[in-house]
Amino acid sequence: MRKYDLYTSQFKHKVLEEYDRGISGCGFKSLAKRFKITGGHKLIMSWYSRWDGTVDSLDQRPRGHRTRTMTQQEVENYILDFVKSMNNQRIPVNYKKVQAHVESSLKREVSIRTIRRYGKECGIRWKKTRELTLRDDDDIFWHNVGQFRRSLQRIANDRLIFIDEIAIYSVMPPRQTLVAPGQQPFILVTQPSAYSKRYDFIGAINGSQPIACMTLCPEDRERRRFKGVRQVVINQWITDTLAPAIERLNIDNIYLICDQSRAHNKMDMIQALRAGKCNSVKQILHMPTASAKYLSPLDNPLWHSFRESIRNQHPLAAADIPLLLSEAFHSLSKKEIKNAYRKCGLIYGTDEYYDRP
Repeated sequence: MRKYDLYTSQFKHKVLEEYDRGISGCGFKSLAKRFKITGGHKLIMSWYSRWDGTVDSLDQRPRGHRTRTMTQQEVENYILDFVKSMNNQRIPVNYKKVQAHVESSLKREVSIRTIRRYGKECGIRWKKTRELTLRDDDDIFWHNVGQFRRSLQRIANDRLIFIDEIAIYSVMPPRQTLVAPGQQPFILVTQPSAYSKRYDFIGAINGSQPIACMTLCPEDRERRRFKGVRQVVINQWITDTLAPAIERLNIDNIYLICDQSRAHNKMDMIQALRAGKCNSVKQILHMPTASAKYLSPLDNPLWHSFRESIRNQHPLAAADIPLLLSEAFHSLSKKEIKNAYRKCGLIYGTDEYYDRP
């Protein structure tokens, strides 16, 4: 608060009673020096402009002279209590939901900007939800991770191409939610509904750029009569999309790296690359079992940011999801990808066990 806001109306009235125009020692500048007023003669002039001879006319006015859109009681009932109830039910809430609740309750329009301002007055803040994971502490497991990292660190990152799959659901609530003071932001429901549509996304990157991707829609799975990403889908995508994209890189002796699964059969993948007329891949490597989140830049760092970019656009229209997924994947920057490789310990000189608990 500004110091001159603390002057009382009685003090202002006393100062203005001493003012007499044209008389030496009674002007605005003289009064400011005599009463040692912070703000000088201009502040006294602003008091004089609204003074009508009474003390009440000098009462402090709200800054900006803004009238409240909602009373304090309405703010507590329709904003604070609503956010508290959502927190108690472990349901994510944002300003759009609060706005819809306020407008339906008060039967009038209230802008999101106004709700943000009143929400901050109540102490409502954005908080991130956290997911706790238990890391494997087995010596053999970490020996395999360190040995695989050591072998990859000797190869340039642009020659390391990682491929991975991820499931994106049409209903994915955001990880951020408005939280009232004293409430918990955690969302207990971690899995989407069994009835929500699942989109299987496949992507490939090297050390500096996204290379290729594909989205498998629910309609595609229903037409082909299978539930997830099968070997035939991977191999067809490699032949039609990935192999030509690798050839366009003009990089020799490339290593194609993926996790161990039935869909990633080495011999079949090599045949698919040859069918796509790709001769740049030197070898296909499988990561050690259950180590993808420590070794694959896609599995841990990039898929997380990828999902968050999709969550931030919630709710999504089903027809727009494949295009949004492709745009989000190809918008990954060179800096993001390099940081993901660094986080997975693939930069030469990084300790192979730097992230071991």
